[in-house]
Amino acid sequence: MKKRALVLLPLAAALALSGCGGSDTAADKSDSATQPAEQSAPAQNTEAASPEASAVLTSEQATAIVKKLAGDSEDAIIMDGDTLAASIPQAQKLIEQMEIKPKKCAEFVSQQNIGDLSGINMAAATVPGSNPMQATSYSVAGYEDASKLDKAKELASSKDLQGCDKFTMSIAGQEVEAGAKILDATSDADVTYVSTSTVKMGGQEVPGGSYQIQGIVGSNVIAIGISGDESESEDKVVKQLTEEMNKAVAEVKAAAK
Repeated sequence: MKKRALVLLPLAAALALSGCGGSDTAADKSDSATQPAEQSAPAQNTEAASPEASAVLTSEQATAIVKKLAGDSEDAIIMDGDTLAASIPQAQKLIEQMEIKPKKCAEFVSQQNIGDLSGINMAAATVPGSNPMQATSYSVAGYEDASKLDKAKELASSKDLQGCDKFTMSIAGQEVEAGAKILDATSDADVTYVSTSTVKMGGQEVPGGSYQIQGIVGSNVIAIGISGDESESEDKVVKQLTEEMNKAVAEVKAAAK
């Protein structure tokens, strides 16, 4: 398995809010997996006093937004809902092959995995960085399925990692140590939560780690992740993610009227 996938998958709990995990096909193309889910653990939750209602984004609107967020990068990989839906069986199989310890953390990951995109209009983009370990990912999803939206909101409201701030997983004969931490952040989204994750392979920490911010805007969910950037401090990365989230929120509100 490629290191990029190993960097992103340990904190698979974030897949719940983005709907799916990275596909092997996408990884082959860019040496980076997309998780809109990039997407990782539940994180700090901040709710606006009077959240602005937004209509559900269509698949076309979600795709247009992630294209805009990805910018002019020629290396950006854009995936619409059909492409993401086709990748889900591969992502699920990958997660099922993992041996996660302690066992409760395996249950935690399984509990939070949506498993399909029915009733969710989603698109995602991955922008590779200057080295194979760096990437920025974006996902935007409009929830037509009220029960799945409720689940996303419930997960967003939880600050409990259920004792899974540290765990190990084994896949393809390789053991990986993973850790997660909840961080403080606010944004223009109705609900904002941010987390960071670290991964050790062979006892050595993968440089840069991974940072994720997610936001809920009405019936829509946004997820943005930065991984492999060891040049910036935690505060600067969180600030950058928050600024990106605010741009995404503005795009969602403009489209979902």
